[in-house]
Amino acid sequence: MRVLLTAALASALLTGTGRSDEPKQAPKIVLQSPDGKQSYDLAKLVANGPVLVRLTCACSGCDIELPYFKKLQAAYNGKGLQTIAVFRETPEATESYAVKQGLNFLWLSDPKGQLWKTFDSKAMPTNILIDKGGRVVRILPGCTRDGKNAQTLSAEIANLLRTPVAQITESKK
Repeated sequence: MRVLLTAALASALLTGTGRSDEPKQAPKIVLQSPDGKQSYDLAKLVANGPVLVRLTCACSGCDIELPYFKKLQAAYNGKGLQTIAVFRETPEATESYAVKQGLNFLWLSDPKGQLWKTFDSKAMPTNILIDKGGRVVRILPGCTRDGKNAQTLSAEIANLLRTPVAQITESKK
C-alpha cells in the first residue's frame, strides 16, 4: 500500500508532563495517501489495537532485520496488531522496495523525516510500540541483525494482546 507522509502534526512531540515514569501518549498525526483518497489517523488505528510504528530505511541492516518484523506482523495480525513502516526514501523508491520485499503491513514514505522529528528519534531504525488507546509502551532504537528487537517486541505485544508470545527468532538449543 503506497502512502506518502504528509502529516498534519497536531501535537509537536510525545505528550506528557515530563516525568520519566509517566506513560506518554502518541502524537496526533494523520497520514495521507499521495492521491488524497485515503488517510490513516494514528488515533483511530490505536483505538482498534496496538500499533507498531517502525521508522526505517532500505539499508542492508534493515534488510537483514526485515524478515523478523514481517514474521512479527504475521504472528499477531489476526490478533489486532497493525504495523506501519515509515521509510526515509522517496515514494517511488519506497514503493519499489516494498513490492520487492513483499511487505505484509502498511508502509509509507517520509523522505524529509517529519515523523523522526515528531517522535524525537535519532536512531535508524526506531520501533515505537503504541498500545490500544495511544499510550507509548516501548521505544526500541537501533538494529539487531539477529532479530532480538523483534523478539523483544513480540513479548510486549503478546502482553498487550493477552496472548502467548510468538517465537520470532530461532530457539537456541
